[in-house]
Amino acid sequence: MALTPGTRLGVYEVTAQIGVGGMGEVYRATDTRLKRQVAIKILPSSLAADPDRLARFQREAEVLASLNHPNIAAIYGLEDADGVKALVMELVEGPTLADRVAHGPIPVDEALSIAKQIAEAVEAAHDQGIIHRDLKPANVKVREDGTVKVLDFGLAKALEPVSAGSTDATASPTITSPAMMTRVGVILGTAAYMSPEQAKGRAADRRSDVWAFGCVLYEMLTGKRPFEGEDVSDTLAAVLRGEPDWSGLATNVPPAMVILIKRCLQKDRRERIGGMSAARFVLFETDLVGPASRASDASIGGVFARYPAAAAAVLFLAGAIAAAAIARSVMQPPAVASQPVARFAVPLGPDQQFSVGGGFPVVALSPTGTDIVYVANNALYLRPLDRLEATSIRGIEGKGPDRPAGPFFSPDGQWIGFWQSGYLKKASVTGGAPAVVYKADFPFGASWEEDDTIIFGAGADGIWRVRSDGGQAENLIKVDLGQYARGPQLLPGGRTLVFTLLTSQSGPAEQASQNERAPGQRLDQLIWDDAQVVVQSLDTGERRVLIEGATDARYAPSGHLVFASRGSVFAVPFDATNLAVTGGRVTVAENVAHNTGTGAAHFTFSRTGSFAYVSGSFSRPSRGIAWVDRQGRESPINAPPRAYMYPRVSPDGTRLAVTIDGPQQDIWILDLTTGGERLTRLTSDPADDRYNEWTPDGRHIVFGSRRGGTAGLWRQPANGGAAERLAQLPDRRNDFLLPSPISLDGGRIVPTLVFRPEQDSLRENFDLYLLTLGPPAGLAPLLQTSFSERSAEISPDGRWLAYQSNESGQNEIYVGRADMVKTGERSPVSSGGGQHAVWAPNGRELFYAKPSGGLMRVTVESGSEWKASKPTQLIDGSYNWTSGFGGRMYDVSRDGQRFLVLKPVESAGPTTIVVVQNWLEELKQRVPAR
Repeated sequence: MALTPGTRLGVYEVTAQIGVGGMGEVYRATDTRLKRQVAIKILPSSLAADPDRLARFQREAEVLASLNHPNIAAIYGLEDADGVKALVMELVEGPTLADRVAHGPIPVDEALSIAKQIAEAVEAAHDQGIIHRDLKPANVKVREDGTVKVLDFGLAKALEPVSAGSTDATASPTITSPAMMTRVGVILGTAAYMSPEQAKGRAADRRSDVWAFGCVLYEMLTGKRPFEGEDVSDTLAAVLRGEPDWSGLATNVPPAMVILIKRCLQKDRRERIGGMSAARFVLFETDLVGPASRASDASIGGVFARYPAAAAAVLFLAGAIAAAAIARSVMQPPAVASQPVARFAVPLGPDQQFSVGGGFPVVALSPTGTDIVYVANNALYLRPLDRLEATSIRGIEGKGPDRPAGPFFSPDGQWIGFWQSGYLKKASVTGGAPAVVYKADFPFGASWEEDDTIIFGAGADGIWRVRSDGGQAENLIKVDLGQYARGPQLLPGGRTLVFTLLTSQSGPAEQASQNERAPGQRLDQLIWDDAQVVVQSLDTGERRVLIEGATDARYAPSGHLVFASRGSVFAVPFDATNLAVTGGRVTVAENVAHNTGTGAAHFTFSRTGSFAYVSGSFSRPSRGIAWVDRQGRESPINAPPRAYMYPRVSPDGTRLAVTIDGPQQDIWILDLTTGGERLTRLTSDPADDRYNEWTPDGRHIVFGSRRGGTAGLWRQPANGGAAERLAQLPDRRNDFLLPSPISLDGGRIVPTLVFRPEQDSLRENFDLYLLTLGPPAGLAPLLQTSFSERSAEISPDGRWLAYQSNESGQNEIYVGRADMVKTGERSPVSSGGGQHAVWAPNGRELFYAKPSGGLMRVTVESGSEWKASKPTQLIDGSYNWTSGFGGRMYDVSRDGQRFLVLKPVESAGPTTIVVVQNWLEELKQRVPAR
């Protein structure tokens, strides 16, 4: 069926048709959820109407989706909407190779570059057992930057059998004529690029792709197809019995390429090059052989006659690699120093999802490249690559801020470092209780060095080092106000660090308002895209910028820096002695998951040369907003899913104030009188504005911010206008003030001060302050102990103060007289844990969140003494009641009968780790060190 612009298929909105063929109709579409352009291929009706074929296609598509290579267009998923079955794929801009060849032969240097990339893509697919079956110029695109993308991998098999198609041999899709079917099988591929075995109806294997590759290479160099005919039958006859016009190859085509094409186009596949590794080798070595002098020398005999030694060497090496490729399929490979590159996908276990948090990568490879550790389902999993399943590491689990994060291996591979509950910990790979290394709340990446120390980034607190067996941490590198450091690693010699440095004031996200950004450009995509990779001497303190617009650089023993930028991984040759980048960046992996808010890129490589990365995209947690009554009945609010935090309903119940999470947090107002669809931005200062609270008259929003570099409370008109500072704490660069609901008389706020003790600057603590709005106005300490007290709220009658404290070893809710809490007189309310209490508007109930999820309730008796019932659960834990940032994530309606809640919105994240073995050898070839 034809789709018109504006048609919706699930979350995809069609914008234009971009192609039609036997494989289906192709459309450009917008992914409205992830805000990216995709290609939508509508599956043929013959497939969609056949349950068996559809099921088989589903299985094949799952295999194809496992392909992750910079030169292969990715498959994102399947969509089934309103009876339309569609395949969602990466949208690749640029002309097809067929478009390029239509203008004539492609220059040798350019053709060589394109051929290398095609060969790498096909080899990567073959390594996973996937055969293209329909390789042709129309299925290859060349982007403006020269990057090649091979399209439609394996779809010929996934879609077979298909109905009769065109007899045009030049552009015919997968051959479908019933007259050409045999008892052996069904002819697949395009006639002009079809191997002799496919033309005879025999099964295709990787050598069939080698034949098609030879056809494509010949066509690039000559501007003509090697086998042509007036119709499909004539073309197939030429394939089976004819020979290409070898005189059509120009004299400047290197003999090695001529020989390669001839070996690809051997009609007996037993005499053909056995795999793409041989073709790739020859292409990368063509500079060793000079150009042919005349067309007649393009024959094998001519090449041998003119360049006997070079041609013989190329043929010998290509033949040896081809023989090895065939032998690998029937016998165990011998133990040799140089092994072929192998790519394969490691899927997560059933019902597993990656657990992504903060600035932590979710995957790590052991130094030997034999084991993977990853974070999923709030636990650490260890997967030896010689086993089919991963096992969880016992004793390392937890929800929310207590889940493990950021795993990394010790140099001997016997320990795994990670963060959990504000501590840097380590655990043995063989099991046993984890050990605490150091208290550290917000580290940004780490490396375990050969001297048994752990170096980690701490954002605004610079870079630190601590021994793996514990002790006092040492501040190695300090950063300036507004700067953040992550991903440190010692370079060879142990006296220079390479790390990522972000200077927030200079980034476009700090300079531009939302209205000044490009259409479709999200704020959370800007900040870390402008970070720098730097090196700094531990002896002199000298710092040098190596790479702009990059994060998470890591030194590879091959003499390269490998780093991430905008969802891809790149490499540059690097002189570790002179601390200099000696060449341009080259893409080594695309579609690599990364965290736009912290710069964390989810890739890793081992000392022995294996490489692994998470393929896909992690989006920020999206939440919907809803009302839930005391019986658990839910009434969703019509608001687009966003990373909402701290919802607060206005005193008149007509508006909501929310913080929307991102690298820059801001406050937005949702107008409920318009059906909930009108979401208006209130704050846009480059600093984080969050923890919004209404004033009792509903005219202003009070919030916390570090505008000007100091912790402060601000007040801004809810309908827009300039903000005024209510209070500030000067010279406290890492602190933050969190407001609480304003007392009903409008005169008092009990904010929480989030601070870092001088004796332990990597550990956050919380104290309560009292802000009198005056006159006279003033901010003074209210409750300061060695424990953390926070989230205080004054009762509606102004007599009581509810707050949470961890003095018992876990967070619990306490209530004391508002005028006496400073003396420590208070009564416990919760048992078994409690967080973020809120009063009912009539003051007769107090609600709080359970750490394990759910809303609890106690009734309050009136009188001069505190009396309350035992806690009972009111609503279950299927909502986001708490936040690791410390603010309350729910609110209560003015009549006390409904609760404003945030509900997680399901989003399918990545579920595959791509592993590349012997990757360093490939890196040396693609990015030669200088």
